[in-house]
Amino acid sequence: MKDSKEISENEKWQAVISCIDSYDGLFFYGVKTTGIFCRPSCRAKPPIRENTVFFDRPAAAIKAGFRPCKKCRPDQVVFQPDLDLVKKAKEFLDTNYNQSIDSKYIIKELGVSINHLARLFKQHTGFTITEYLAKVRVDKAIELLGLSDEKIIDIAYMTGFKSLSNFYKCFKALTRCTPNAYKKGRGD
Repeated sequence: MKDSKEISENEKWQAVISCIDSYDGLFFYGVKTTGIFCRPSCRAKPPIRENTVFFDRPAAAIKAGFRPCKKCRPDQVVFQPDLDLVKKAKEFLDTNYNQSIDSKYIIKELGVSINHLARLFKQHTGFTITEYLAKVRVDKAIELLGLSDEKIIDIAYMTGFKSLSNFYKCFKALTRCTPNAYKKGRGD
C-alpha cells in the first residue's frame, strides 16, 4: 500500500472526486472555503480543485485550522458509517419506543431509506427493526409490571403497543408467559 508521499496530487484529486475509500487513512483533504477536512471517500458535495489542500494526517489539518467533517468523521480512527447509523437507529428506538413509529418517521429522523436501514440493522444486530422495537417495548413493560400497580392494558399502551392482543403476543413470544402471569410472580 502506498503512503501519502507516494501519491501524486492528481491521483489524490481523482480519489476525492471519485470517493474512493481505499485511499482513506492515506491522506485527507481540506476545503479552504468551508474550513472542513474530509476523508477521500466522503460523500459530501465535491469541492472545487482550487479550494482543496491535502494533508497526511488529521492532526495536520486541525493544526492548519480545519475542523473535521461531521459526515465522514476523519478525526475518528475507525470510521464505520453503517455501524454509526445502526447505533443511531437503536438509540432512536430506545428513546421513542412508546411512540407510533413507522417507516416515514424513521426516514425523517435518520435520513436514510427504510430498506437500507433494515438491511444494515439486521446485519449488525441480528434483529429486524420490528423485532428490536418489540423487545425494547416488552423489556419496558417487564420493568413497569414489576414496579407499578398500573393495569396491564395501560402498560401495553404506555409502552407503545397499539393493541392488547399484539402486546400479549409479543410478551409471550419473548418471555414465554403472559403479562398476568409475570405480574403475579410466575414469570420467572
